[in-house]
Amino acid sequence: MACLATPGTPARAAEETEDTAEETTGTTEEAPAAETSEPEPVDLEALEKDRAAKAVQVTPRISRYLGAAAEEVDAGNPDEASQLLEKLNPKRLSAFERALVYRMLAYVAYGSQDTEGAIRNFERVLEQEALPIRDEARVRFNIAQLHASVQNWDQVIRWLKEWLRYTTEPDPLGFYLMAVSYYQKSDYESAIESAKKAVELSTTPREAWLRLLAALYSANQDYDNATPVLEELVLRFPKKGYWVQLSLIYGARKEYQRSLAVQQVAHGQGLLTEEKELLRLTRSYLYADLPFPAAKVLSSAIDEGAVDKSTENLELLANSWITAREYDRSLPPLRSAADMSDSGDLYVRLGQVHMQREEWEEAAALLQKAVAKGGLKNEGNAVLLLGIAYYNAKLVDPARTSFERARGYEATRAEAERWITHIETEQANAAG
Repeated sequence: MACLATPGTPARAAEETEDTAEETTGTTEEAPAAETSEPEPVDLEALEKDRAAKAVQVTPRISRYLGAAAEEVDAGNPDEASQLLEKLNPKRLSAFERALVYRMLAYVAYGSQDTEGAIRNFERVLEQEALPIRDEARVRFNIAQLHASVQNWDQVIRWLKEWLRYTTEPDPLGFYLMAVSYYQKSDYESAIESAKKAVELSTTPREAWLRLLAALYSANQDYDNATPVLEELVLRFPKKGYWVQLSLIYGARKEYQRSLAVQQVAHGQGLLTEEKELLRLTRSYLYADLPFPAAKVLSSAIDEGAVDKSTENLELLANSWITAREYDRSLPPLRSAADMSDSGDLYVRLGQVHMQREEWEEAAALLQKAVAKGGLKNEGNAVLLLGIAYYNAKLVDPARTSFERARGYEATRAEAERWITHIETEQANAAG
């Protein structure tokens, strides 16, 4: 017979409730505050003895009706099951029999997706005060699940607290559900405590429980406690999202080597596919003074179309190759970036690469482009470099003109004057 889940029973309703809780995580809305006062403790031993004393046998007739109703529920005929049970007069039943009938009616309502009806009949079960304590505890848990399915978080918390009063072996699923409810109410401290209990009580915590606990710690910027939870997620459920989150957490803790190591493993498994992830890995390599693998990662990502050929990305690639002293490889992306840029600064950078290679005419041509394009952060420096490129290309007159111009900028005046003096000295020596 299809029925609601009970603690420790992997029935369909438990899965549906957990799915509902996961779907609503992150969609917090304002809700009225739940009662903060804790309920009085219950003497379970005395209560159990009292129930045992009241216990009566179910008559064969009532037993037949309950059995027939259960068969109709299993056959997918909830209306027929309900009609059978409605033939019974509650006034002529014992409290124990009424509790059984109401419980069956709750299952029937649940099967018909009548949440309110299921809750109402479960509450009637408890009003009879006739079932064994363990069975009533399960009913309270079922009521909490039903409230969770309609996102009535205050009632979820209320009924889970009631459930805890009547059970000596609380199921971790209840604490997970409590954690989700507190999260939805923006009570993150209580949510963390409940999520911790769910994980601690389970020998093999479910992925959703660990994920919720990690998310709560991260939202609270408690990265020290978030780290071991994410490490467990990575080990047991090695999904892309957990690798990425763990690398970010290590970065937040300034453990940059560990952050890079996690990204390397994830990249090796083909998990890093988004532009922001590949750019983060590139920058992590550069931060670790590993420009060659940084350039390799970014170059492949651009070639494969995973990273856009934007000015910024091409400049990052070029700078990575330059830092790795792979000047030949730096030229194509740097030229593309320079052509796309709104300013001439990248032409200056490109000209400097050619100057490092002592390719003076190419450098001069690029520096001319830089000055002509304009928008330079340091125009005086670009003009000075152009003069140096001209001079080394044996173009002394254009060099002197550039140095004369560079003398007009305060930052490059002294250097430009030294070059002018050097040229005049050379020309005087040649004439003498």
